[in-house]
Amino acid sequence: MLNLLHRNPIWPFFIDITKIPRPSKHEEQMVAYLVSWAHQHNVSVQTDSVGNVLYSIPATSGCEDSSPITLQAHIDMVCEKNANVNHDFLADPIPAYVDGNWLRSHGTTLGADDGIGVATALAIISEGQQGRLAHAPLYCLFT
Repeated sequence: MLNLLHRNPIWPFFIDITKIPRPSKHEEQMVAYLVSWAHQHNVSVQTDSVGNVLYSIPATSGCEDSSPITLQAHIDMVCEKNANVNHDFLADPIPAYVDGNWLRSHGTTLGADDGIGVATALAIISEGQQGRLAHAPLYCLFT
């Protein structure tokens, strides 16, 4: 699995996301990450007063006449932990690790709901920018 984590473009984004505290109603760090990522990758970004983030990405060459596609994912996570685990979801990263063919966490939820959706959208944008994936115009809405 570790090898798969390095070969699949989604996993590096997801691992980055596990390091960002993002419980419901405390998504500020995740919003900041998404805005910063957009600026670093020349992606048009808008935010609103409640923390929604919208990316607008033009189509890759040859797909300009395709109908736009919207990808949506929520940026907060379910915050559950085992009773014997000392973890502060407002401050601590998720302690993710590879266990055989699985990505796990030490006694907490992994944050895959919906961190994996955010990671997938970022990977699609990145792969398109690097010429490895053709896509229609994209709108990525992170709520």
